[in-house]
Amino acid sequence: MPKTRREKERELSIVIPTYNESENIGPLISQIEKVFRNYGIDGEILVVDDNSPDGTADVVRKYMEKFDNVRLLERKVKSGLGYAYKAGFKEVGGRVIMEMDADFSHAPQDVPYIFRECLSGFDIVVGSRYIRDGRIIGWDFARRMVSFVANMLVNILLRLGVKDNTSGFRAYRREALEAILPHVRCDSYDFQVEMLQRAKEHNLTIKEIPIVFRERAYGKSKLGRREFSSFIKMLLKETLLKNSKS
Repeated sequence: MPKTRREKERELSIVIPTYNESENIGPLISQIEKVFRNYGIDGEILVVDDNSPDGTADVVRKYMEKFDNVRLLERKVKSGLGYAYKAGFKEVGGRVIMEMDADFSHAPQDVPYIFRECLSGFDIVVGSRYIRDGRIIGWDFARRMVSFVANMLVNILLRLGVKDNTSGFRAYRREALEAILPHVRCDSYDFQVEMLQRAKEHNLTIKEIPIVFRERAYGKSKLGRREFSSFIKMLLKETLLKNSKS
């Protein structure tokens, strides 16, 4: 069984959670590796797989034979995006730690730009769909409205100063991540917002840069009613806590 613990410290660690992404994960790893080579980035890829029944982990193992900087963390059950990221973050030690989706909604070509902005001194850099030059391709009206309303509620209630609070394409300086991760409790898609909330509480610096988000070509979206309900509950709880402290 391959080791999951880091063997060397690298410039960049990319953590990618997967569940039934066997069609996407191989080509994604290949494209990220090409970016590493072209931009001279000393990087690694950690795939955190939640026991995918479609053989995602087997695909990753094949790529581990080809690339020595690809690793796999296998979890026994599917227990939420937040849990997957927290488990993965503890296994890597790059100077910058990045998260991204496995379905090509986040372009590997954007990795160097987010990485370099983080190296320039920002604690967190968010790939944003909702600032100038950012956009979404392939979503229908209903999906756009859900995302728009979610971000609007965050901006009204929590006032984090971020346009795209729910983006899953972002990078953290390792020290920043270590400061906020012990305080994060959410385990689903609400994890992304809570990470920014804890960052604000620790007075960390956050920058957004534009990205083009593309709807997945293969597989099904993991976002459903349960995740949205969890998001709303988290938002109300954080709002009450914020108001009680003011």
